[in-house]
Amino acid sequence: MKPFVAHTFKNQKMLVLPEKIIEDFSSHPLVKNLFITDIGFFPHAKYHYIERKEGSKQNILIYCTKGEGFVIINGKKTRICRNTLLIIPKNLPHIYGSNDENPWDIYWAHFKGELDSHFIQNSNTITLIDVPISSLPVLTHLFDDIFDALSRGSVVNNIIYASYSFSYFMATALFIPYNKYDFKDKKTMYVENSIEFMKKNIDKKLTLYDLTSYNGLSKTQLTDIFNERTGYSPIDFFIRLKIQKACFYLDFTDMAVSEIAEKIGYNDQYYFSRLFKKVMGKSPSAYRRIKKG
Repeated sequence: MKPFVAHTFKNQKMLVLPEKIIEDFSSHPLVKNLFITDIGFFPHAKYHYIERKEGSKQNILIYCTKGEGFVIINGKKTRICRNTLLIIPKNLPHIYGSNDENPWDIYWAHFKGELDSHFIQNSNTITLIDVPISSLPVLTHLFDDIFDALSRGSVVNNIIYASYSFSYFMATALFIPYNKYDFKDKKTMYVENSIEFMKKNIDKKLTLYDLTSYNGLSKTQLTDIFNERTGYSPIDFFIRLKIQKACFYLDFTDMAVSEIAEKIGYNDQYYFSRLFKKVMGKSPSAYRRIKKG
């Protein structure tokens, strides 16, 4: 049986907001969507072990940057390696801890809010994210900035700043833009390669066959990957890139709508206008009249 050892790790940091402060700010319009209740950093956390039979009242985020640990949910043990971000949903019974031979370094936070469920894939199990190592400096800097803000006192400006910074931390960790931190898994590469191919051929009428041939995938494989990573089919995504390019021409040139349609591969101006309105919600001419900037 693993011995209980208090949280005393060299150079550790930990801060817990008073319940009264949480109560006061949890309904603030600039805080209520997502906010931190507890935050800390445990380096080389040997014998770190937590068991909550009824779960936590808040969601728990653990970002492992070195070493290894584990989490047990519903009797299933999952290994947590470096460069992994783990989220345990609130009210979910759990056990987690450090590997004794290779103790983890973890940045952690308890969080909640009206939008917290949008950062969790499934309320009945953990969310695991493989974080590219090149994003480590960005995320740890954000984390330190949040901790520093909260440690300066529970005043409204600090709480708001910490909440928005934490939202940015979560967006950076969970929704990293393609190529932002050189994350190169195979699915991302297929999407990136396809998008570059689309941009180079924005004036052409590419088919799904053209895109699958370029990637060496079947139509089903490429469609599934695009739907997973972008929310659109490959052709729908290509259409939106074309419309994005059309917006550029409308904003920065005096070309006629018919000329713009041809520039992005549409010989039929009226068909182009219908597509444009479907994507942008207004006709090309109406879009051009909008004052922007």
